[in-house]
Amino acid sequence: MFWDPYFGWDTYMIRSCLFWAATICALASFICSTEGLGWDYPYVSLYSWATAHTDAVLISTILALIAGFYYWKVQAGDM
Repeated sequence: MFWDPYFGWDTYMIRSCLFWAATICALASFICSTEGLGWDYPYVSLYSWATAHTDAVLISTILALIAGFYYWKVQAGDM
């Protein structure tokens, strides 16, 4: 939870998630570069998968944004 209803933004959780994401990206880049695939192979393959499945990516993005918006409205007390 990035937003605490009592204290506002949870910067500790945001920093923890960013550190986790950076560590996973660095580890994936290191593993791919030691296998001879290049450090950018995970990102290129993710991009090629996203462009090959454009409909699924767009539908998932729209549903996630709508779900986040309604979660925010419920937390704010508007619904």
